[in-house]
Amino acid sequence: MTAWNRIQRTQDVRIDIGKLMVLPTSEIITILMLDVKHFRIQRKPYSLYVATNGFNGRPFAWIFLPRYELRDGYDIILRHLRVRKDDIKAVISDWHQGIVASVCDYYPRAIHQRCAAHVLMAAFRKLGGKKFLMTGYGRDIWPVFKRIALDFNNKNSARTYLGRMKKKFPIYYRGFRVLDRCLEDIYQFEKNPSLHIPRTSNRIENFMGVLEQRLKTFRGTKTPKTTIRIITSYILVKYKKPTK
Repeated sequence: MTAWNRIQRTQDVRIDIGKLMVLPTSEIITILMLDVKHFRIQRKPYSLYVATNGFNGRPFAWIFLPRYELRDGYDIILRHLRVRKDDIKAVISDWHQGIVASVCDYYPRAIHQRCAAHVLMAAFRKLGGKKFLMTGYGRDIWPVFKRIALDFNNKNSARTYLGRMKKKFPIYYRGFRVLDRCLEDIYQFEKNPSLHIPRTSNRIENFMGVLEQRLKTFRGTKTPKTTIRIITSYILVKYKKPTK
């Protein structure tokens, strides 16, 4: 019986709160995406920490802890990767302070790319959110913000364009200030163009969104232990190793 078949037989694997789950994989992980999903179960906070392959978005490690998001979940995952001797060259995340601290300790030489989509959403909130897009001016100016965050290949070109737009549209200074402050972080990928580092963590965000929708169908029966088993079952079924 292969390692994959053994892990699929959940009776052979202890799936529990606080246990790191890792899928057996032959994939070489060089680019990593990290994220967390928050839960409130029986009036108590829980956090699901997930690591995915940055190239294809496939989750391969996750841990469910009974507390708010802290760095300890990321520490457990990154410590495992260090022990496994994975050569992580880049990490993409939302730059939560716990992720930043953990990456600095375990992979200080890795490029840490801040998700440009998260920065755009922060600017979006400063501009007024949905009310901003309901105006004709908002719909016209929002593509300018997206271009600054996503379309340029280097930080200097983006900064030059940002400077011009700040002068042309001073009324939107709150949103431009967010991009100005975070521009260095969202252009970390240019430190090594050959790696083709994704500019957003959308792949892992999409996975978390689908997982959340699946868990909603179990709302009436959810307990912390059933939640982690449902999560594990979903990952094993949806991301099972293809047969040759």
